[in-house]
Amino acid sequence: MARKKYNKFINVFQIFFSSIKHYFLYLDQCVKQLLFPVFGQLLSIIVIFTLTFYFQANIDNIRSFNPFFYDDKNLIICFFIVLTPFFLVLLKAIYDYMIVFCSFNLLFFTTMGKSKVKNIDFTANNNTIKRKLFSYVILLLLVSLIYLLFLLPSLILIIPIIIAVIYLSLCFQVFAFEGDISPINCIKRSIQLVKGNVIPTIIMILLCYFVCYEFLTNLFLWSFEKISVSAFFIERFETFFELLPVKDWNANLCAILDSLPISISQRPDTLISALDIAMQAYRTMIAFIIISFTLPFRCCCFTSLYKLYDSEKIKENSKQTDEIIKRAAGKKRKN
Repeated sequence: MARKKYNKFINVFQIFFSSIKHYFLYLDQCVKQLLFPVFGQLLSIIVIFTLTFYFQANIDNIRSFNPFFYDDKNLIICFFIVLTPFFLVLLKAIYDYMIVFCSFNLLFFTTMGKSKVKNIDFTANNNTIKRKLFSYVILLLLVSLIYLLFLLPSLILIIPIIIAVIYLSLCFQVFAFEGDISPINCIKRSIQLVKGNVIPTIIMILLCYFVCYEFLTNLFLWSFEKISVSAFFIERFETFFELLPVKDWNANLCAILDSLPISISQRPDTLISALDIAMQAYRTMIAFIIISFTLPFRCCCFTSLYKLYDSEKIKENSKQTDEIIKRAAGKKRKN
């Protein structure tokens, strides 16, 4: 029994390092698939916020431009008409990201252990997911709802959300590989696969988290800081966020703190600044790009984990079948 656990432990690390190799093997093709979903979301959000802040800062100038804009209703309608194309681009980018999120699993499932395929038919993989789009959306909503339900008690104890992340980690692999399976059965199947393999799953989740979310993100932030890229973006973000009513926010926050029954000593006069928001926005932007472009790597890791667990289940079922056949044959001989 101890030997079996040891082999599983070794297999997780083998899968992790082989997934790194496999990820770089198809990096160029994966990046092409992610360019619009990632930067479409990012640039759309930046443009929407920029236009919103510009509108807020120049509303009097816009009204003086034409009497038509004196009516608030006309002003708001025109504003949303201007924003509509960017909202559509944002929705399309989110939709494409959802599709490639699941189709990458198909890519690595079919190419694992083979020599590099020069031209992957991503259209076929994407269409496979699109044919089950309704079930896919329901599965996303169910998983999100479960995470939310487990997150609420996790505000006090973090254990519930960790359990949810572990046992639902193979939901989308099950959805991609196991035909027309219902969303509920995807969740049940993920729990079934992870059950008995909890420790290897936790190890894989931690490896992916620390490499993609912590190490690579902080490495890129540190590198950009050294070559002054960070300063370039932060300065422009700070100018942008100076349009925000930061002083009003601080005043409201101070009023809330003053109303509390406890005293907070050494409270600064300015609790938040445009620079603070700019730095956080910059870090979030870099983290989003790094995490998004390492999505294929994480798909590769968990696809391989799915194949490992599924093959073990097949072996266990075949052993049980062999034992039943042997017992039946033994009874016949006795008779």
